Amino acid sequence: MAAFFCEKVFYVPHQDLVALAGHLESGFVRPGFWVDLPRERRGPGWVVVTHVQQVPFRDGRARLCLLLPWNAFSDAPLMEFTDLEGIALDLRPA
Repeated sequence: MAAFFCEKVFYVPHQDLVALAGHLESGFVRPGFWVDLPRERRGPGWVVVTHVQQVPFRDGRARLCLLLPWNAFSDAPLMEFTDLEGIALDLRPA
């Protein structure tokens, strides 16, 4: 199973998406894969990855970003974005 280390999470308002920024610890990922946002961390569980892109940040590093639909978070109203930062998240193919 692949794993993605999440460094930062933020909302992309003009596209109604949530971006997980970080790097792969193992395996690979592409659109259509599922990422586990653990219920133990108040997450909604498995969510589909709609886009995958390298994004340059102000610190000069490019980070891999997994883009997820905002509406997937409606099942997790108590989750804060910081609940997902600093942990490895499991990935699986569709």
